[in-house]
Amino acid sequence: MSFAVRNSSFYLDGTRTFLLSGEVHYFRIRRELWDRHLDAAADAGLRTVSSYVPWAWHEPEEGVFDFSGDVTPERDLLGWIERCKAHGLTCIVKPGPFILAEFRGAGLPDWFLDRYGPRVKMRTRGGTIVAGDGVSLFNKEYLEKVGRWYDRIMPLISRSQDSAGGPIIMMQVCNEIGVFSWLAHQADYGNAVQERFIAYLKRRFSAVNEMNGLWGTAFADFDSVELPQDGMVPYQSRGEKACDYEWHCFWRTCYGDYLRLLCTMARERGVTVPVYHNLPGWIFGSGYDFPVNITMYDDLFSTGSEILFGIDHIPEFQSHRNFHDDRIINDIVSAKQAGKPLFAAEFQCGSREHHVETSPREMELFYKASIANGLKGWNYYMFSQGRNVRHKGHSGGTFYWFTPLTPEAGRTSAFPLVRRMNRMIKTLEPLIVEASRKAEIAVLFYSPYYASELGRPVPAASGLMFNAWSIRRPAFFDGLLRILQVLNIEYDMLDLGQAAGAAMSRYRQVWAFCTDEMNAPEQQKLLDYTSAGGQLVIFPCLPDRELSQKPCTLIREAFGAHPDGAVVMDSPLIDVYEHLDVRCASPILTYSGESLNGAEIVARTLNGSVCGLAGNLGKGSFIHLGTWLGFDTEGHKPVYEKLLGQSGARLQQAASSTYHVTVRERFTPDKSALLFAANYYNEEHTGKVTYTHPGNGEIISLPYSQKEMPWPPLYAVLSPLCLSLAEGISLLHCTSDLLSIDADDNQIVMTLFGDRDLEGELVLEGPQAGRVKTATLDGRPPEMSFPGHRVVIRYSHLHKKEMILSLELS
Repeated sequence: MSFAVRNSSFYLDGTRTFLLSGEVHYFRIRRELWDRHLDAAADAGLRTVSSYVPWAWHEPEEGVFDFSGDVTPERDLLGWIERCKAHGLTCIVKPGPFILAEFRGAGLPDWFLDRYGPRVKMRTRGGTIVAGDGVSLFNKEYLEKVGRWYDRIMPLISRSQDSAGGPIIMMQVCNEIGVFSWLAHQADYGNAVQERFIAYLKRRFSAVNEMNGLWGTAFADFDSVELPQDGMVPYQSRGEKACDYEWHCFWRTCYGDYLRLLCTMARERGVTVPVYHNLPGWIFGSGYDFPVNITMYDDLFSTGSEILFGIDHIPEFQSHRNFHDDRIINDIVSAKQAGKPLFAAEFQCGSREHHVETSPREMELFYKASIANGLKGWNYYMFSQGRNVRHKGHSGGTFYWFTPLTPEAGRTSAFPLVRRMNRMIKTLEPLIVEASRKAEIAVLFYSPYYASELGRPVPAASGLMFNAWSIRRPAFFDGLLRILQVLNIEYDMLDLGQAAGAAMSRYRQVWAFCTDEMNAPEQQKLLDYTSAGGQLVIFPCLPDRELSQKPCTLIREAFGAHPDGAVVMDSPLIDVYEHLDVRCASPILTYSGESLNGAEIVARTLNGSVCGLAGNLGKGSFIHLGTWLGFDTEGHKPVYEKLLGQSGARLQQAASSTYHVTVRERFTPDKSALLFAANYYNEEHTGKVTYTHPGNGEIISLPYSQKEMPWPPLYAVLSPLCLSLAEGISLLHCTSDLLSIDADDNQIVMTLFGDRDLEGELVLEGPQAGRVKTATLDGRPPEMSFPGHRVVIRYSHLHKKEMILSLELS
C-alpha cells in the first residue's frame, strides 16, 4: 500500500481517492472497547482513523516512556495501530508536541511544565508570563525535550508507516500553534525573540537608516533595536504602523522555521509519510477570522513547503447566516497552497460545547456543500466520543457530545448520516475528486490585510483612510464574497501575493479589495493584468503607500486618478450607474474633473461629487469605487450585477429561479459534472434550478418539466450529471442521494435516498437510453415519461428509508 499527496489530490496505490477519516482517541476509550469502535468505523465506511498521540500520555515521568500499555492498557499505542490494521483501516497520527485537543497542558507533560515552565513559557514585553499553554518555540530546553520525545515516537511511527507495511499514511506536525498568540492577542517576548527579530531586520533592510526612515526612529544600529509595543496601545504614528508590519512578518518566519524544524526532526528519525498542520478559525458559527490564521504561515506558502495545511471546519450550525463561510475558507486555502488537496482535518461531527447541539440535518447540508466547495478529504471530528483520564481533561471528565459513537460505541442519530455520506462519496468518488470549477471571474485575497493577530488600534495618526482590519469583514468577507454566493456567481480566488500574471490573465474580470496600503509588486500585478486586456474592479481605495508605509502610487499614476477629498456623513448614499440612493460606507473618496484623465463617471455622492470612475489602460479597463458597499440591503444586488455585467463574462454555470436556493456546478475532464442545489433557510422555498450540460452546453432544468418545485428547509441535493451507468446510458441528473450502482447487460440497480418532502426525479439519456423499458421502485412502477431521447422517472421519497430502483434493459 502507498499513500501520496500530489496534484491537488490524495492518491492511494496510485489512484485518486477521497480521504475518509474519523477521529477516534484511543487514550480516551477503554482498551477493551477499541475493537467495537473500530468495527463501527469500518461499518460506517471509514477508510482511516485519526488520533492524537499525546506526549504527556506516553511520557508520564521524565525519561519514562510507555507505548505498550504494560501498566495502563490505554497507553498501548502499538496495539492500537495493530488493531486498526486488523480492521482494514489506515491511520493518521498526531504526535505533537502540541496537540491541544482539550488535553490539559495542550499535550505537554506535567513534569515538563512544572520543572521547566517558568523558563520556557511565553512572556510579555514587560517580562510577565503569558497565561495559557504557549511556550517560546525556540527555547533550547523545550526543543531538547521535544527532540527526546521525537527520538522515541518517530521510529515507532516509521516502523508502522505504509512503506514498512503498516497502516500509518499521514502525520500531523504540531497543532494550531498560531492560536496561542491569536487568542491571547499577545506575541512572545521571551528567550531569543529579540535576537531572531534583529536577524530578521538585518535580512529585510540594507541599512539601519532605511529602517529608521520608515519607522521614525533613531536606532544607532540593528543590535540596539527594541521590540515593538504589545497590548492594545494605539499606534502613535505611521512609523509605528510600519514597525508593526515587520513584527507580523517576522512572526510568520518564526512559525515557518519552527514547523520546518519539526519536519526535519521527523524525517531524520525515519518518517516518510506526508505531513500536515491544522488551521483553526470558526468562531461562534462564523469563519470570518479564519484568514488571520492562514496568513500566519505565509512564510511556508511562499517557499513551497511540503506541509499540507488542513482546515478546522467547525461551523456549529448551518443556515443562510453563514452559508458562504465554508466556501470562502476553502477558496482561501486553495489560493494559498495551490497544488495541494483541500482537507478538513477537523470536520465537525459533534460538539465540544454542550449548548451547540449539532443536528444531523444541518451537518448533512454542510457535508454536501463541502464537497461542492472542493474538499478532497475530511476527518470526522469526533467520530467517537471519549472520556478524559483523571487530571488530563482541559474541560473535566467529559469530552465531546452528539458524536456518531458514544464512549461505549453506542450508535447515535449521527451514525446513519456518516455511513450514508460515505456510501455516496464512494459511489461518486471519481467524479468528486476530479470535478473542478469553471469561472471567468476572480477575486483576489491579499494576506497583509489579515496580518492582525497582534494588531493595535489604528487612530488618525496612521494617516489611513481605510483600515483593512476594521472593514475587511463587512466590505470583503460578508460583503463582496457573500453577494457572489447569493447571486450564484462562479468565481475563483487567487492569492495576490503569489499569483503569476498568467494565472490572472485567464479571467475576464478581477476584483480587488484594496485600502491605502499595497506593496509595489502587487500594485504592478494589477496594472499588468489590466494593461494586458483584463478588467479590474478595485475598491474602496487606490493605494498611496506600501505596508511598510513607504510612499507608492503606481496605480494612481497609471489610472491618472488622485482623490482630492473625502466625504464623511451619516447614512451615506451614492448613485452608481443608473442605480440611485445606494447605501455605502463613509468615508467616500471623491475625484475632481481634472484628475479623471478622460475616465467615465460611474458614481456620484449626494452632492454630485465624483466617487466612481471607469477607464481604459492598455488593452484593458478598470472600474473604481471610492467606497465600499458591503451587502446588507436588497438594493445592493443589482449594483453588483451591473458591475459584474461589465465584464462580458459568463457569470453562472448553474442558476436558480429564487435566490433562496444556492446552486453550484463543478466539471470533470470527461464531460461529467457535479450539481449542488441547497436551501439554507429554515423554511421551504419553491423554485427551479438550471444547469449547464457538461457535454454539449445545453441548459437543463431541474425539475426536467421546467416547473417550480418545493425545496425542503436546510437540505441539499448533490447530483452527478452525465454519469455513465451502462454502455450508452447516462444519468443526466437525480434529486436523490445515489448510494450504490450495480449494472450488467440486462439491468441497472441503484440505491436511492432522499428527503420525504423533496420530489424524486431521475433522468436518463444517451444513445442506448431507449433500452430502458420498465422500472420498479421497491417493487412498484414509478411514473415514467420519454421526452425526446431521454427517460424521466418521477417518484416520492420515503421517510428516512433507502429505496431500490431497478431498470430493466431490452
